[in-house]
Amino acid sequence: MTKLDLKPIFTTVVLTILFIINPTQAFSKDITKQVIDETPLDEQITLFCLMHCIGNEKKGTLKSVTVNPAENNRYTVRGKAALRNRQVAQRPYKFIVYDRTVIVNSVGTLNPETCEIRVDDITVQNDFQDIVTNLLKSQSDAIGKVVKVPNCKNFLN
Repeated sequence: MTKLDLKPIFTTVVLTILFIINPTQAFSKDITKQVIDETPLDEQITLFCLMHCIGNEKKGTLKSVTVNPAENNRYTVRGKAALRNRQVAQRPYKFIVYDRTVIVNSVGTLNPETCEIRVDDITVQNDFQDIVTNLLKSQSDAIGKVVKVPNCKNFLN
């Protein structure tokens, strides 16, 4: 007799139940490309890194932006940026002196009626010289800051 694999069926049932209990958890939209194409955010990250990262091959990159429905007709927006600190020596031989990438994760709440997003949290990983962490401390108003997002509903459809 053949043994029936119940794992796929069980997974489908669990996901269906979760969707019925909380349908907002079923939706997660990756808007990274759209944000890069339609906003200056990736250029701002690049500029930030040019001013604050170290090394002759430093680079700031927007890695991801996702939007998820939340309570009270709001949306949770999550973003991730990578700030590469890299020094490469060219002479007498090419070698990497250091190569460290700081990851900045942020979470915000978007109000689609006003097109305002409030920064709820910022976390920094791998900040080997505390450059970004210290900048955030000096910008203590970063968490709680509200920013207008032009045409925000375009990112929700």
